Formats: sequence, structure tokens, C-alpha cells
Amino acid sequence: MENIVNLCKIRRLSLPAVIVLILSFPLLSFAAEEQLKRLEQKIEAIEKKADDLEKEIRMEHKPLLKEIGEHITTLEKELDMVDYRTGRIKALQGRVDAFSIGGDLSLFLQGIGNNSKGYGEKADASYSADLFLIIPTGPYGNTYFRGDIGQGQGIAPFLPPTFSGPNADLEFNQANFEVVEAWYWTEFPIPDIRDKRLQLTLGRMDPTALFDANAVANSETNQFLADIFVNNLALEFGGDANGYGAGLSTAYRFTSIYNKGLNVVGRVGMFEGDGDFKDVVDRPFLIAELDIWRPYYGLNGNYRIYGWVNEKKHTDLLDSSKNNLSNQGLGISIDQQVSNDITLFARYGMQDKDVSKFDQVFTIGGQIIGNQWRRANDVIGIAYGASHVSSKYQVASLGLDGYSANADYEHYIEAYYKYWANKNLSISPDIQYIVNPGGDKEKDDIFIYGARMQATF
Repeated sequence: MENIVNLCKIRRLSLPAVIVLILSFPLLSFAAEEQLKRLEQKIEAIEKKADDLEKEIRMEHKPLLKEIGEHITTLEKELDMVDYRTGRIKALQGRVDAFSIGGDLSLFLQGIGNNSKGYGEKADASYSADLFLIIPTGPYGNTYFRGDIGQGQGIAPFLPPTFSGPNADLEFNQANFEVVEAWYWTEFPIPDIRDKRLQLTLGRMDPTALFDANAVANSETNQFLADIFVNNLALEFGGDANGYGAGLSTAYRFTSIYNKGLNVVGRVGMFEGDGDFKDVVDRPFLIAELDIWRPYYGLNGNYRIYGWVNEKKHTDLLDSSKNNLSNQGLGISIDQQVSNDITLFARYGMQDKDVSKFDQVFTIGGQIIGNQWRRANDVIGIAYGASHVSSKYQVASLGLDGYSANADYEHYIEAYYKYWANKNLSISPDIQYIVNPGGDKEKDDIFIYGARMQATF
């Protein structure tokens, strides 16, 4: 009760106090305004003194300030030039980073085994080197250059005539560095509900880079060495002795969105028939190929079928008066993964028996990746091939010196192991065995041993 009374007393005393405060507000406001005016006057006086001081400093140090200003202007121009040059360098760096340059050096040693009767124990070393450059050209194109140098033919000169040589990398090498390929590639997307692309390749090129490809048997520097396991022997590519020549190839690639993983490529090419840069169009090498790529349960498979004609002048094997003939043929190339570590391949080809020593060739084989023995980059390759002597050559060979009448198949076997010493150096022991060299049953079998060492960058 006492607290309530006290509260009421306080409230009664508060009212007069409030009235006094309200009446005092004008006096307080007037005092604040006077103080504010005095403060503004002091600020104006300080600003005037600062202006006067600045003018005095400017007059006293005017030459110095002018010099400093000029120096600042010069520095700004230099900074602009640095920014410009930095931009140029970054742009150039971007272009350089987009370049691809690489190469390889391959050293070979091959010998004829002592069980190869009549050929002697011969061995020889040789080498080859490649240098390539890829330059991006536009948003969808690249320009490709490749140079080659090499010396030595290995043991080929010591062997009897064979349809397949023992080292596809050495048979046509030259001692002077030469640009053997220079071509431009581009791709044009075609808008559609399906992924479609039109590809164009133009220049001096190797047709085997585009046609008759194979995941297991397509590179003499990384896979099998013998000709028969690098490309189809019954596919007479145009161009010079190396197969290089002026040419044009177009391809149409189709990717299905309904059949997951299905890719189809239709490819046609026209190349120089003989590599002499004469009659490039009049007597060309023409080829058309259909490629189908389709993974099965995560295992890749590639299936290719092609037909070709070479208008280069050919002579009938039995009638030399018929010397203006062409050669033509068909072929298939297949590679299929059967497990994560094993890929099998097969090839078949046929050509005109009237102008060709052998009219049919087939090869089978495969490679094994070394995951099972904890060498994931190592590879084992094994292959068998056979070249059938054409019926006209069987007759024509009767008149050849040292050639028997028992012409048949030439059988070829090769096996290699590619061991990677490090990411840039590999060593590949290699063995080859030839039965009926050149299809001649009277010739002794040939055993070839060797090794390939390759450095890449």
C-alpha cells in the first residue's frame, strides 16, 4: 500500500517538472544555434587558411608540381603499353598453349634366326624419327604437319621376295628430314535432334590415317611391325612409295540419340594415284568406307567396310600389252573388346587377280593389356595372317628366276611384348615367322627376332 502512495506522489511532482522543461526548449535551441554559428565560422576560417596555404605551396613549388604531373602522365602511358603488351602476350600464350607438338624416335634391331636355312645369320640396326605439329585453325579446324627422317632397311635386303615386309617403318625412310604430311581438317556441326557432323580433310596426307583403321593393328611404331598387320596388304593405297600424296576426304558422322553409343561415319576420299603430282584428278585413287562404332556392355567395337579403285596404270601379269589397267578391291577391318584387358581384331581384303601378285589377304589376332600382372600400360600382341597368291601370278611366276611352280599362301605370324620403362620410353621384343615366303612352297621358312625401342615426347 505504501509503494502505491509513493508512486502517486512521484507522478504528482512530475507534471510541473515537465512543464518547466517544455518552456525551456526555446532557450536551449537558441543557445545551440549560436554555438553552431560560431563553429561554422571557425571552419570557414580554417578552410580559407588551407586555401591560402595551398596557393602558397603551388606558387612556391609550381615547377616541381608540373614535373610530377608530367611524370605521372608518362607513367600512365607506359602502364597502358604494358597492359597492351600483356594482353598480346596472353593472347599469344593462349594460342601457343593450344598448339600440340610431339614426336618419337624409334630404334630397331632385327636378325634372321639360325634355323632359317639358306639365308644366313644376318642382323642389322636402323632408326626412324617423326615430328608433328598440330595448329588450331578456327573454332572447328586444325592444321597438321609431320616430318620424317630415318636410315636403314634392316634385314629386308637379306630376305627372299615376300608379300609382307618385316618392318613397315623402315622400308621407305630417307636420310634427310622431309615434311611428308601437311593437311587441314575441319568439322561442321549440323543442327538436328541427332548429333550430325560434316568433316573435311584436305592436303598432302597418309590415307591410312583415315581409312582401314584398327585399334589393335594400325601402327608400326606402337603395335605390330610387319606390313601385313599394319594395314590391309590387299588395299593398294595411292600416293608415292610411302603412300603419301595430295588428296581430299569428306566424312559424315551420325550419332544416334535413340541407340545409345551408336556412331556411324560415311567417308569418301580421292587421292593421287602415283604420287608424282601429275594427273592428280585424271588417274586418282578413290575409296569409300562405312564405319560403325557401337559399345556392348561397356566394351568398344569398331566395324568398317570399304571399296576402292586405283586408276594408276597397271599391267596384266600375263599380257604386257595390257598396260593401262586399273586395280580395285574390297575390304573389312574389325576390332572388338571382349574384356577390359583383351581386344581382338580381324581384317580381310581382296583385289584384282589380273594385276596383283596376291588377290586375297586375311589377318586375325589380338592384344592383352597387362593389368593382370600389374603392368597396366604394357601390351602383348599376337597375330596371324595369310596372303593368297593370285592364279595369274602362279602362272607368271613360272618364268621367274628362283621361283618354283608351287605358289600358294604366304603365312605370317608375329608376337611382341611392349614394356614401358617410364612414361616416355618403351622397349618391345618382337618375333616373326614366315612360312612359304612369297607364296613359294620351295622356300625355307624364315624366323626373325628383334626389338624396338621408342622414345616419345
